[in-house]
Amino acid sequence: MKNILMILMIHACFLSLAQRNKLATMEPILTNGYYVTLKGDTVRGQVQVNPPSNEDFYKQFYFKDQRSKKPKLFTAQRVKAYGFNDKDFVMVTLSQKKVFIERLTRGRLRFYEYRYSNGNAENELQTVYYIKDTQPESADLELTTLKKLSTKFYKKNLKPFMKDQPTIWNNLDKYSFNEQNVISAVNDFNSYYPR
Repeated sequence: MKNILMILMIHACFLSLAQRNKLATMEPILTNGYYVTLKGDTVRGQVQVNPPSNEDFYKQFYFKDQRSKKPKLFTAQRVKAYGFNDKDFVMVTLSQKKVFIERLTRGRLRFYEYRYSNGNAENELQTVYYIKDTQPESADLELTTLKKLSTKFYKKNLKPFMKDQPTIWNNLDKYSFNEQNVISAVNDFNSYYPR
């Protein structure tokens, strides 16, 4: 009996060592999407929506076009933008590194979200928000670059961007940041400036 248990334990050890570098991965789930090349051409196909980590949406994505048999990896160094469903990601340079950030609003003011891992064991993602104006007055050219929003003092950060519509800015709660409230305020602001 002891010999049988010993053989089973040795066999189990060899099996576990043989699979040491193998991680279980899910079958890719693909949905209709697109990407924009560095030249500005739009390619339609399917984007993988179940990457190994949610942080991957901000670093890279897998794309399958009609000619491919399996999805191909694309990074921010090779693509300007990509999207699927109602999500759009655009390439930007943050801290001398090209990454994707999610565009949460369209129009004159653009509100963005960037998520990254801070390296903790729980794999919890940190969220940073950015905003920029695509049509500022000549005196406010600095508003055309991405500005990081502090979730603590976000209303103060938004003031120069919303100075043309002070009632929208005044209606924001200055004590608690809420992503959906900011998206609604930016969309209200953008409704005054048709494209």
